[in-house]
Formats: sequence, C-alpha cells, structure tokens
Amino acid sequence: MAKRSPRQSQTVLNDLMIRQWPVPERGKVQVADGTIGGLGLRVSHTGQRSFYLTYTHQGRSQRLTLGTYPELKLTAARLKASRMIEAVNAGQNPRTILAPGGTIAPASASKGPLFETTLQDFVDLYCKAHNRASTAAETDRLLRATFLPRWRGKALLSITAADILAILDDLIRMNRPSAAIHAYSNIRTFFGWCESRHLIPESPCLKLKPPAKKTKRTRVLKDQELAKIWHAAAALGYPYGPIIHLLILTLQRRGEICGMRGGELTGDLSLLKLPPERTKNGEAHDIPLLPRARALLQSLPRFDSEYVFPARGKLERPFSGYSPAKRALDALCPIDAWTLHDLRRTGATGLGNLGVAPHIIERILNHSSESFDGVSGLYNRAKYLPQMREALALWAAHVKRVVKAHPPEKTLIAPRKRARAAPRSVGLTSV
Repeated sequence: MAKRSPRQSQTVLNDLMIRQWPVPERGKVQVADGTIGGLGLRVSHTGQRSFYLTYTHQGRSQRLTLGTYPELKLTAARLKASRMIEAVNAGQNPRTILAPGGTIAPASASKGPLFETTLQDFVDLYCKAHNRASTAAETDRLLRATFLPRWRGKALLSITAADILAILDDLIRMNRPSAAIHAYSNIRTFFGWCESRHLIPESPCLKLKPPAKKTKRTRVLKDQELAKIWHAAAALGYPYGPIIHLLILTLQRRGEICGMRGGELTGDLSLLKLPPERTKNGEAHDIPLLPRARALLQSLPRFDSEYVFPARGKLERPFSGYSPAKRALDALCPIDAWTLHDLRRTGATGLGNLGVAPHIIERILNHSSESFDGVSGLYNRAKYLPQMREALALWAAHVKRVVKAHPPEKTLIAPRKRARAAPRSVGLTSV
C-alpha cells in the first residue's frame, strides 16, 4: 500500500508551488502531495524537480521515481501514481508494469475500477444517502442510459474529457440540449465524487463548460398537436401509450406516473396517493383520478410486480425505457420538438383558460409556489381535493373534445411491437 513518511512536509501541490519551491543549499527536500497517498515532490540542490511514489510491497517499503518536472506534469503524475496504487492493491509491484520510458504498460490488473462498478458505488454510497429516492433513481437511470452503453468495460482512469464531450456533442446534434445539460450535471457530480474518494487524481469534467445554455421552456402544445400525441400514444400501445395518456389526464411528472405502485392507488382507483419520497418537493400529494383515467388503469395488463408499469424483463423495477419509447412516439407524431414536461405546461395553461383558480392549478401540479409560501403555506393545509377533481374533469372534457375534433390520420400505423411475456393476472394492489 502507498504511504507517506512522517518526516515529509505535506500540502496540496499545484504548478505554482512546484515552480517556486525553494532549492536547498545541499541535499534534497521532499514534499508529500496532499491528494494521492505516497505521491511526493523531490527538489534537489541542483534545482531538479521530480515526482516519486512510496509504497509497501510484500512487507517492504519501496520508492519509485515517476518522472521529472515539467516534462511530467502534476496532473499526469497524479494519474500515474493512482494507477500504480491500483496495481499495488492488486498485489503487483509497480516496477514490473513500467514500460520503457517510464510509462505504464497496459495490463488488465492495472486498469483500476471499471466505470459500471464505480457507478453502482456512486448510486449506493452517495445518491441514496444524499438525495430523495426518486432523485437517486433518476440519476442512476440517466447515467446508465447516457454513458454506460459507451463506457461499459472501460476503466475509470481511462475516461477523458474528450470521451465526455463526444457524448454531450451527440446529444446536441440530436437537438436535445436539455438532455445534454442534465447529462453534464450528473456526470460532473459523479466524477467529482470519484475525485473526492481518490479514485481518480482529477475529474475530467474540471475544465468542461456546460454543453448548452440553460433556458426555461415555454412550449405550450396546440390543440391539434395534443390530439396527434393522444392518437399516436393510442397506436403505440402498452406500456408507453397508457403512460402518455395518464400524463395528459393527470398532469403529473413523468417519474411519478412511470414509477406508480399499486399500493399508491385507492381501492376504487379514484385517487393516486404519492408519498413524500416520490415527489419533487418532498411533500405527499394526492391526485384525483377521473373516469377516463380509472378505465385506463383497469385495462392495463397485470404483472407480478408492485409497479403498475414494470420494466421489461425486470419486474422489480419501474419502466425506464424513456428514450426509445419517446423516439417511437415521435415517429408516429411528426410535430415540432416537444418534451413530456410540455404536457404539464399545456395542461396548466389549459386549466387557466378554462377559468380554474391559480392556487388549484398549483395544487394539481404539486408546485411549491408563492400561493403557499410563508404563513399562508404553514397554516393553510387544505388539499382542495373536490376543487382539483372538478378542475381535472374540465380538463378531461377539453381533451376529449380536442381528440374528437382532430381524428387520427389514416396513415397512422403503430410500430411493430416486440413480444412480451404473458402477464400474470394478479390485480392492482391498492391501499
């Protein structure tokens, strides 16, 4: 294992310190780096500056020179030291894996942890400990969907800024700036955590800028567009079609509908009761379900799962195939670029046009708004369920009129569905 000598001074080195460190009159001075255990800088009386690593192998303390500065940069020295420490922990002697010229020879044992194993640790040790369950699950889903297909089997230490940019650039080219921004934010947090645990010497995101400017969306779907989405969802079928219909009818967030559990539904399916850990603002939220939504829920296939929409082949997890499902829906519904969140904005705007009071709209959306801030929010704990039910009934009637006024095009053909295991008729477990 790598170690530090108690006789060495210790600090977090930077390039300015290295260049300006005083040259001793004779002998040499050693300065241990404060980021990588065992890594240090040696300054000799001749003015030469070099990096070294101290470690213990087979019970013996050893020292290895990594290279001289500035030929070997500080970042590169930390990276090399980190890879060597991985080799030591794997039972190897770093001296045996050095290639001519002082570089590290490729060897499977010296790769260090893989991206996918570190990702699981990040979710278990950081996300689940610091975030709400819904946020942790969404972070896990986004990182796996965006980065894992490219980096599966890739050593964490080998991932560079260029690798990250390649993925973010692809999202921008696909006209998905919002997805690129969220991906950038999550991968930056991931690599920051890796750096804090000394799994890497420095985050490859350190000098990366956001891939796009974050702007607030204002897209409100036109009636004809809303009808097209409804018809396309009907043609698409289970599971994404019913999910889209429920998003339109309830105006709730994607994760709240896709992650719906049978135990969150009342026996008569008249109410969806979201617990605090499943909402964005951390507050329990009850959503009235109108006849069309109840009929839709009753028509769904039943699986031996706690989830109303379980993942394909993984009944213990909720549906998560957002990207391919949205692409399939867009193929059936060629309208200007839109997101699932636009459905909430469209519904809120529609409710306002129908004369629904702003505070009732806020309750339906479960927003933490000015309407319920301060003393008013502290003492006014009314849930307004009757008013919310009336408002959603108005919205459902409006959607019905819009869908009827704009029938599906004759060319609308559903994509060929993949076979799915026959469901087990177990019914919806309700509260």
